[in-house]
Amino acid sequence: MHRILWLISCLLASNAFASDLATHKAGIWAIESTENMSRRVIIHNLESAASTGVFHIEVIGRKHGNAAWQVEHLVRHMAITEKALKASVKTPLNKGAVYPESFNNAYSSWQKENDGKGGAICDTSLIECM
Repeated sequence: MHRILWLISCLLASNAFASDLATHKAGIWAIESTENMSRRVIIHNLESAASTGVFHIEVIGRKHGNAAWQVEHLVRHMAITEKALKASVKTPLNKGAVYPESFNNAYSSWQKENDGKGGAICDTSLIECM
């Protein structure tokens, strides 16, 4: 019984965090880790995403035990719907941003796809689209 109550409280807590996508001004969120790596999402367009419903993000990871500056760019740019992003984030973070050059280059390439209309937009979950 205690295990069920714990599980329900965890699910409610993660949904509460996900509802704060636009209000968490740092725009950095933890996502599901792998066996040897913690991963996080950095949202680069918090203001415009509120009106468009499309978030432009990058995903970075750090192997467990590595220094904070030893990050890997797992996804340099992804366009993702609010619903798909909410289903993917776990907890808000206040630290963990990286220099945006890698994201900016990938975002620029995405914008040029489909005769300048932009490329694909993930609408399932971040993990599935990675």
